[in-house]
Amino acid sequence: MGNWMNKIFACLLGMAILFGADLLLEPQSAYACSCAAPESPEKQVKAELDYRSAIFAGTVQKITPPSWFRIIRPTADPVKVTFKVSEVWKGNIGRQTIVYTALGSDSCGVEYLKGTEYIVSASLNSKSMETNLCSMTKPLADASNELAVLGEGYPPADNDSGKVVFSIIAITATIIVGGAVVIRIIRHRRKFSP
Repeated sequence: MGNWMNKIFACLLGMAILFGADLLLEPQSAYACSCAAPESPEKQVKAELDYRSAIFAGTVQKITPPSWFRIIRPTADPVKVTFKVSEVWKGNIGRQTIVYTALGSDSCGVEYLKGTEYIVSASLNSKSMETNLCSMTKPLADASNELAVLGEGYPPADNDSGKVVFSIIAITATIIVGGAVVIRIIRHRRKFSP
């Protein structure tokens, strides 16, 4: 009986190895990124202002690749890019903001370089900002035509405002709790004092 079970196990193990190797070695379909033909800078900027959630200029501070690498479709995983924002043309963008893009240009992902300044055109999708090669996103040095159409922007919002509000709430709560403790101690002492 044991010999028969060993043969079945060996057969199943061999099939699993062959199936796994087939998945790893099988050529995967490649889908090249395809964008509409570029329009004039005026038409492109107008379309981006109409349809995108945010347009800003910023320097790439950090690029965080996907947390794990999928073998079958690696380019579908998003890359997290942190920007130090210098100027804004659309949206309520803070001095530091995060944008996601696909991993690899074949999936229309923007291949950012750390320390390089970009003009970024992004859309808000399920609580995160996303961009791709088909947007107006490009190195700022290559965006003189778009910048001429956009004109002067406005400064980014103050990211620290949330921290200030949290600090005020924390201080107020501390004062209230501390006051309640002091009052309780005073009442307790009065109750047991002669």
